[in-house]
Amino acid sequence: MTLDGEIKNEKLIDKKFSPGEDIWTEELPRLGFSSEEIQKDYDNFIEDIISLFTEPQADKVFIDAKIGEESEYVNAKNPLLIRKIEEYSVDELIK
Repeated sequence: MTLDGEIKNEKLIDKKFSPGEDIWTEELPRLGFSSEEIQKDYDNFIEDIISLFTEPQADKVFIDAKIGEESEYVNAKNPLLIRKIEEYSVDELIK
């Protein structure tokens, strides 16, 4: 999943999410899969993402991430890998 956002005044703002294929939404995408195992993995992933965003230091996690390198967020049930890229353009937003 890709998160697009801007860091302004030490805060991550204007968050948009994409599960792929340049489909963007302002809310975490809740996808349904025919495989129960894949669905369970995805649901756990979403729980971990929510855990990250409710963390008081969530903005710092993104600010401290190094461009092009993986940073690990370990306070979730399953550690999340975060890779910061310099520029990414969101062309279309699905609401």
